Amino acid sequence: MLKSLKSKLILGISIFIIVLLTIVAFIQVHEKEKELINDIFTRSRSFAELTSDRIVEDYKLYLIPNSFIYFNRDVQDILSKNEDIDWIQIVSFDGEIFYDSKEDIGQKYEGETRLIKDPNLIEQIKSKNFSVKASDSNQIVFYKKEMLADGSNIFNAVDKNENAISNLKVDQKIDYMVQPTDNEYIVVYGIKYDSLIERVRATQYRIMLLAVFGVALGISLAIIFGSTITKPLAVLKKGAEVLATGDLTYRVKVNTKDEIRQLADTFNKMAEDLQESTKAMIYKERVGKELELARQIQDALIPKNIPQVDGLDIAAGLIPAEEIGGDCYDFLRPNKNELLFYLGDVTGHGVPSGIVVTIANALFYSYADREMKLDELIVEVNEVIKEKTLPNMFITLVLMNWKIKEKKFSYVSAGHEKIVYYSAKKDEVSLLPSGGLALGMVKDISKLLKVYEMSLDKGDVLIIYSDGIPEAWNTNKEMYGMERLQEKVKRYAKFSTALAIKNSVMSDVYMFRQGFKQMDDITCVVVKRKE
Repeated sequence: MLKSLKSKLILGISIFIIVLLTIVAFIQVHEKEKELINDIFTRSRSFAELTSDRIVEDYKLYLIPNSFIYFNRDVQDILSKNEDIDWIQIVSFDGEIFYDSKEDIGQKYEGETRLIKDPNLIEQIKSKNFSVKASDSNQIVFYKKEMLADGSNIFNAVDKNENAISNLKVDQKIDYMVQPTDNEYIVVYGIKYDSLIERVRATQYRIMLLAVFGVALGISLAIIFGSTITKPLAVLKKGAEVLATGDLTYRVKVNTKDEIRQLADTFNKMAEDLQESTKAMIYKERVGKELELARQIQDALIPKNIPQVDGLDIAAGLIPAEEIGGDCYDFLRPNKNELLFYLGDVTGHGVPSGIVVTIANALFYSYADREMKLDELIVEVNEVIKEKTLPNMFITLVLMNWKIKEKKFSYVSAGHEKIVYYSAKKDEVSLLPSGGLALGMVKDISKLLKVYEMSLDKGDVLIIYSDGIPEAWNTNKEMYGMERLQEKVKRYAKFSTALAIKNSVMSDVYMFRQGFKQMDDITCVVVKRKE
């Protein structure tokens, strides 16, 4: 296991040089290979064009009169001038093979008539144009020779009908070339790439020698520069060990004029800041514990059990955006015939909002036993909140009452969101009237409040919520919105329990956010008429 920085530096530089040279080698070898393949094609095409007529003349002069020795001597002499030609064949336009350098080695062939069976090669032989066959794709390409105005020749890639087609790629190898001569014979040249392999290997060998030299040079440089780094680092290591013992007065001395000197200065500055940061850490830990305690207190304020009363099925839930939330709800029983409950939303969230929530909860709890109407109770709570909180802190709230014997529902809104009402008979969703002014904004809001009463039929549903639901955002910068909320309420209101409805609404909000950060507290109370 490498523990020395010098060793790691040597290894790192060596690996870097090897990887760099490997990439360079791969690129160079690939480019060289393409260059050589194209060079072999060009030279072989020129060679075929220059030698085909001579080979046919030698065939007529020597091989037809059975002078195989002289013919073979001339053919071998011709082939020796191009190391990329593997074999040749002399064939007729009808596909009969008169000579094959791979088979006719010691004497003239005297057996049965040899015919070319490959239909593609037959088409090549019958064409007046020079042609080749690709090795990898068996693609046949014909080349139509044209003379330019300056007297030079170009070869255009065409098909057997002389229609223009795409030429072979630069790095595409071929199996053979077909070179027309006269109206009787065609010469087929087989191509080999042995010279390509040898030249590529030579290039690889040179790169390997360069890599060995580069690694040796890299190791030498790593040793030299490694020493200049490890010595001052040892000083820093000792300083860190001293600081670890608790001695924050220790300072390191490094005399270099590079980044390590800057590191040493930073180290010394760090030691100076440690005492202050330690104090800050202790303070942060204390604040964290206090916030945790505040959260536990706020959790205790949330009702654990929802009162079960005749005629109603109720469910509620709250998801704070931070440790301390700014939403609240509660259920109170001022007498046997009434259920008093509310949902409030303080501006913002965090500790200030949590304090206002605590005040509001305490006020409603203490005032619930008094014989007061809903609007009177709201007025009393507002006066205290206005007096005991900051001017910029206020709470929107809807206070509701259910008379158990009369089966009557009433509510008063203090600037809160409109209640979503689902009518089971009509299968419609609507928004109930709101109004009023948030608690804590002005001292007297008695003239701004209005108590609404209504009857709830079997299956009717009320959704009371904080603005964290309609104002929830997702990753596409879309807001959940009231239209979507009403649409979902209409779908979920048919569920048999208020808990199922509440869970479905809050789950839909969660899925809509797509992981986007929750920006505000989310609270929902669902009331469903049972009978």
